[in-house]
This record gives sequence, C-alpha cells and structure tokens, in this order.
Amino acid sequence: MSWPDFWKHKTWKTQLLRPLSKLVCWEAARRLTRFKKFPPPVQSSATVIVVGNIVVGGSGKTPFIIWLTKQLQAKRLRVGIISRGYGGQSKQWPQSVTAQSDPVLVGDEPVLLAKQLGCPIAVSPKRLEAIALLNNKATLDVIISDDGLQHYAMARDIEVVLIDAQRQFGNGLCLPAGPLRESLTRLQTVDFCIWNGLDNTLDFPFTRPSSVAQYRMQLLPVRLRQVMNPEQVIELDINEAGQVPCFIGEQVNAIAGIGNPSRFFNSLKTLGFQVDECAFADHHAFQWSDFKGFDTQKRLLMTEKDAVKCIELAKQHQQTNWWYLEVSPRCNEALLINILNKSEQLNGS
Repeated sequence: MSWPDFWKHKTWKTQLLRPLSKLVCWEAARRLTRFKKFPPPVQSSATVIVVGNIVVGGSGKTPFIIWLTKQLQAKRLRVGIISRGYGGQSKQWPQSVTAQSDPVLVGDEPVLLAKQLGCPIAVSPKRLEAIALLNNKATLDVIISDDGLQHYAMARDIEVVLIDAQRQFGNGLCLPAGPLRESLTRLQTVDFCIWNGLDNTLDFPFTRPSSVAQYRMQLLPVRLRQVMNPEQVIELDINEAGQVPCFIGEQVNAIAGIGNPSRFFNSLKTLGFQVDECAFADHHAFQWSDFKGFDTQKRLLMTEKDAVKCIELAKQHQQTNWWYLEVSPRCNEALLINILNKSEQLNGS
C-alpha cells in the first residue's frame, strides 16, 4: 500500500496518533512474549520458513520467495508454499492453487507463485488449514509461509524479514502513527534480514540487529512480456547506465497495484521510459473501466503481479500493447547456505 506522508515523517498527525501507536506496539510485544513462552505445537514435519515484514505494504516478499524456492528446488528439496490468499473471494477455505487458478478467488500473489514455481501451494485465512492441506497432498521438506510473521498460531523454524531499502521503516512508529506492525526491536529476534534494493556499495542502514544476519536482494529487469500472450517477449539490452537504448524517451503508460508503486515506476524510468504513472491500491481488482483513460497508441506497462489479474481483460479486448516487466531476483549465495545450515541444525537437534 502507498504510505500517507505522515508515516514518512513526524507531524502533528503523528503526535495525535501516538497513544494508539504505543498501544499497538505494546499488544504486539505481548503477543510475541506469549508466543515464545507458550509456542504452538508443530504442525508439519517440514521445515517451516516464514517470509514476512514488520511494516505494512510491499517489501519484496514475493520475489524473494521465488528466488528461495528455486534455489531449494535446485537442491532437490520438496517445497510447498502457504499464503493467506489476500484479496481472494472464495467461499471455501483452504484452497489449492495452480497456474490455472482464478486470482479473484485465491488472490493474485499465490497464482503468480504457481505460474513461476509449479510447486504445491495452499491458501487460507487460517494458515494452519493451509499447512494441513499441504500435508495431506504431499510429503514436503520445506514449507514457506508468504507473510505470517505475526501469525503466532503457526509454529515456525526460521524467520526471514524483508525490508524495502527505499522506504525502510518510515518514521519508525507503530500503526496508526507510522507503518510498523510491531516495534523495531522485533528485528533482533528473527534469523535473517533481507534488504530489497540496497546497492552493494552501501552499508546496511540499520545496524541494531547486530546478531541477525543481513543480506541484500536486487530485482533485475530481464524482459517485457505481452500480457495477453506471454510467449511474445522483448528482451532488454541494458547498457552500462542501466538503460535500454531503444526505449530512451519512449512515452508509456504505467499502472501498479502493488505495495510500493513508486519502486516499479522508478525502475521503468531508469530503463529510459518517459512514464505516465497511475497507482492503484495493493491487490487492486482491475476492471476494463480502469483503462479507458489511457492512450492506446502507447505501451501500457505493468508488474507481473498485476498482469496475472489483467490477462483475461487483455484477451477480451485484444490489447496487444499491454506488457509486463519480468524481473529476476538476485541474492547472495551465502544466504542460501546459511538457511540450509540453519534448517539442518534444527532437524538434527
């Protein structure tokens, strides 16, 4: 979600909401203390890895899950994914998700993951139901929870937190005065912190979790794919300046219904496009009326997450000029080694 300005700074609105903010922080700390004192029973023989964040809005969880799952699959580990299925309108839960599932029913991110990864995926507002469904369908080595860091009914073995290096923690306050779901001290209790978009030449901005391993993730633009026919591609010949020469100065429309739309728009500008931006709410359910104001002579660019929900509209209206940007997540190989080592230590104990 897009953050209101007072989440980025401390203003009179921030001060007005501070009492509620302190209450949210206190309740989050109380729940964490209870979780650690009375941990829930283990629900699966698989290693459960929670990939979450401590702020509201996007931080890069989905691309990281794609990277981690592919790395684990390359090690011949059997991986499954669970998700809340945010935005899904199914009347029955839990639900299995495949590449052919309707994102309206099960949510956009699970369908995107299914298309990319081809592994067992289950969604439910009650994550224990999703775990049970995976346990019934397959024998797995690893279950990755898409979000759920604060879902303390779920036992977990490894906690990974994603941090948007651009927005970081805003004004550092809990909801509703700021973007934090819980206090920054929570970072001292997780296993790994991943900074999404932090340049390799820069130090980690936040040094307080000194005992927590910190790593970087970069999202590298790879190609454009046509929304109505993803087999139609335009490879990106990126120069040393990070631009695609044939795109420099091209005027395009761009939409984004993600947690941090500006990150996507800035990526397009870096490639050389002149961008007419249109941001929607995270997980927005696109309708044909959302596109009526766009110049059809220009390319319309979107994220892959949004394309999952727009493919039928593109086919129905024969929109050959709608494209999505495919990106490839990159992380340090040492991160995978340390996650595997952590898992082996837990299984050996």
